[in-house]
Order: sequence, then C-alpha cells, then structure tokens
Amino acid sequence: MTDKVRYSIIDAPSILGLRPTGVEHLPEALKAAGLLEKLNAEYAGCVRPSLQYSPEHDRRTLLLNAVPIRSFSVQLATAVRDVLDDNRFPVVLGGDCSILIGTLLSLRRMAGMDYSL
Repeated sequence: MTDKVRYSIIDAPSILGLRPTGVEHLPEALKAAGLLEKLNAEYAGCVRPSLQYSPEHDRRTLLLNAVPIRSFSVQLATAVRDVLDDNRFPVVLGGDCSILIGTLLSLRRMAGMDYSL
C-alpha cells in the first residue's frame, strides 16, 4: 500500500432521517476499530446537524425533519466538495441514510448541475 493519503474520512452523525437509535455513534465506533489506519486515511472532520431533530412529521408533507435535513445536506455537500477538490476520495460515515443527500448534492454540483436545495 502506498504512503500517499487517498481517502478522507468525514463524520456525518445524523439521525435526522430516522431517530436516535445509536446510528449516530457509528463514525466513532469505526474510527475506534482502526478504519483510518486500515485505509491510510486522513480525518477531514465532522459535520453535525445545526438544527435539532424532531420526532414530529410535517403535517402537510408528512416528512420528518425536512428543514434540518436540507440545512445539514448543504453543510455536508460543502465538506465533501472540499475533499474532492483536494483530489481525495471522501468516505462519509453516518448516521442514517439522509447523509446520502448531501453527498450526492456535492457530486451534482461538481457535474455542473447546481440545484439549490
């Protein structure tokens, strides 16, 4: 294995699309198990939701945490883009599946499809 760092770990411990079930602890558990060392990865930081989780669904859309997920996704997209701009491969550790929104938003922006959320 080469000494060059190719991977960058981004923690994204979101529960916004699910509920507090422990998935928010996954990034720390994987790092404690040696993921950074095994991938020869650098740590690119943690993106935490800036708005709080609510167990209530929106009455009109029936969505859970739509506004916090939007805000978090924009933050995460920026973090992923920073890693990609540095010619590294981002490895995003969640959280729940809502972390995919920010990751994919970053890729869409890189492809020139900058849709605002």
